Amino acid sequence: MTTAAPQDRHSALVESGVSTRVRVAVIGGGIIGLASAWQLARAGCQVTVLDPGVAGGATHAAAGMITPSSEATFGQEALLAASTASAGRWPAFAADLAADSGLPIDLRREGTLFVAADHDDEQVLARQARLLERYHRAVERLPSRAARRLEPALSPRLAGCLVIEDESAVDPRRVAHALRIAITSRGGEFRPLLARPELRDRRIVGAEPAVEPTRRSVEPVGHARPHSSHADVTVLAAGWATSGLAAHLGLRVPIRPLKGQVLRLRPAAPDVLHRIVRASVHGRFVYLVPRSDGEVVVGATSEDVGADPSVTAGAVHDLLHDAIEIVPELSEAALVESTAGLRPATPDNLPVVGPSGVDGLVVAAGHGRDGILLAPLTADAVVAHVLGLPQPEHADHFDPRRFGTQEDE
Repeated sequence: MTTAAPQDRHSALVESGVSTRVRVAVIGGGIIGLASAWQLARAGCQVTVLDPGVAGGATHAAAGMITPSSEATFGQEALLAASTASAGRWPAFAADLAADSGLPIDLRREGTLFVAADHDDEQVLARQARLLERYHRAVERLPSRAARRLEPALSPRLAGCLVIEDESAVDPRRVAHALRIAITSRGGEFRPLLARPELRDRRIVGAEPAVEPTRRSVEPVGHARPHSSHADVTVLAAGWATSGLAAHLGLRVPIRPLKGQVLRLRPAAPDVLHRIVRASVHGRFVYLVPRSDGEVVVGATSEDVGADPSVTAGAVHDLLHDAIEIVPELSEAALVESTAGLRPATPDNLPVVGPSGVDGLVVAAGHGRDGILLAPLTADAVVAHVLGLPQPEHADHFDPRRFGTQEDE
């Protein structure tokens, strides 16, 4: 059976009126919640997004890389297949978002250079090249001199380079801003509310405040709590907080926060870099992502320290040291921002997208460092779950049932 393109499927749904009666509450205003809400609104659903800080958290800190090949790891074939499928959706996703929001979506498609600082780091590149060649992914090995012809600002002391052409990047903050406009243009609403799914008679009926009010009025039996949002389907897309919100319902969704610290630099000269640069620097990893306005994003640490959003001096030092070793010119750049985001990580590094085990609740979380990359595929999967459509290819790997659904299992 041939699956219709996402935009064709959305148009058909709107024309048929299938989804116009479906009310959807989306808990979480990060990239996954926003992308899902927008595609649901495009499909004709009545959408309300609930989040006190839309586009904050991991989305605000993210570098925006769409790099399935350079991030591929051994033993993660399902993630590589899903990431590649989602990366292939990004050009149409960006074009449709630009049309709906009226804002340009700067999808930079110059590719990635994966470089090694010394000969030990070069072994990391060799392993990555072997992995990609095993899966028939296009990759080219270059000596450092050839790499500097592509990116003259690279250090002359580099030991080697891989070129991965079919990768890209976006600015997540601009994408999130465009998504807010696009959702509103499609009739969606935003409510600045810290919310959780509302359970009634063994079914989720929408969202309610996650924090009990200090003074509660007496509510008539059978009536909704003040500020609750009724919905036919609720999408729980609250990043790392999803696990706690699900536990409130007795559900097991194993997601934990992984801290990533990120810097934003503004070089004295524009266009220091054109491509994404990933590097192994004496055993540490660093990436540099250029923006069209000249800014360079440098990241990112991966720290399993719980829900700690602090920026630390050691992490800033290491990121700056490694970035300058790869691109010496960055030593003269202004440090314009240091921030930390909490990535929502799962035990197997695959997100959790699908029915929760409680009627009326769909989960969409646990994307780790791949939230931007996987947003288009996830949004299509959420639409399919909400409207009872066939799942897009490779989204079946995200099934929450792989972990069990109940806390006591």
